[in-house]
Amino acid sequence: MNDKVVAGIDIGGTKIAVALETHEGERVAARRLPTEVELGPERILENVSRSVEEMLAETGTTLTAIGIGCPGPIDIERGLALSPTNLPEWIDFPLVDTIKNRFHAPTVLDNDANAAALGEYFYGAGRGFKDILYVTISTGIGGAIVCEGQIHHGVGASAGEVGHTIVKPDGLLCLCGTHGCLETIASGLSIARRMRETLAASNGKATGNLDEITAQTVVEAVKNGDETAQNIWDETIKFLAIGIGNAITLIAPEAVVIGGGVSEAGELLLEPLRREIGKNVTMLPIEDVQILKASLGSESGVCGALILARHALKKMHENVY
Repeated sequence: MNDKVVAGIDIGGTKIAVALETHEGERVAARRLPTEVELGPERILENVSRSVEEMLAETGTTLTAIGIGCPGPIDIERGLALSPTNLPEWIDFPLVDTIKNRFHAPTVLDNDANAAALGEYFYGAGRGFKDILYVTISTGIGGAIVCEGQIHHGVGASAGEVGHTIVKPDGLLCLCGTHGCLETIASGLSIARRMRETLAASNGKATGNLDEITAQTVVEAVKNGDETAQNIWDETIKFLAIGIGNAITLIAPEAVVIGGGVSEAGELLLEPLRREIGKNVTMLPIEDVQILKASLGSESGVCGALILARHALKKMHENVY
């Protein structure tokens, strides 16, 4: 086995995934550890670094580059975690410098949606396509654009934010400060909120604890033929088709890969979504755009972080990332 490896680190609010691969793409070690946000960024990264060191020792390998995926907002150029919602103490935290100074290896940072998009592009449902739009529908809605193997970052590294495109101008105020973002209607939290509000307004007909309703609850109710849940789901599909359809019209990707927890609904989501998008997109042959479920699940982020590490090597040698 080649003794030179890259490391991928996927930081989440509850778990952190770490993996080592050879330069040729052979996985040699992987671990998952709890984030334990209450520890603060320094101690969390100490745990991560120790795990990487242990894996290197166990495999007898040498680390050559590191890629990190982290929830946004982040500053890619300066390598900072700015103020991730689910990492409350990570304010202007020097994530890249902390890791780089520990391992003395090229280190590159990107947001978690971009990392997941790269993972799906190189390892998952996006393989074989030149350009993809990645959309993650989870607590919120994120997105990323991959063109010929590279993330299109755009101004402020903000390209691909389909969740914050406005689909209902008179809609709810979003956390981003505008009204009617797709995220306010079709994210996992928003699906659950709309179901709770509908049931609460149903003249006392609701049963059970409304606070326990999640997007998964709504999906299961749709499968069981619940009319209220079906109405919520249909509206979700309608607005997803507007937001994703607009993105398709703008960038004309060969494929749209949909990940995140809500994507686990599978064809219950994808079949009507394909149909609705087909009605909205008229300026290109929509039948040539594949709309697919992400295939890597919780592995997409760490797989993408490994690709980021390879990009760090490329930047070191060619200065082009």
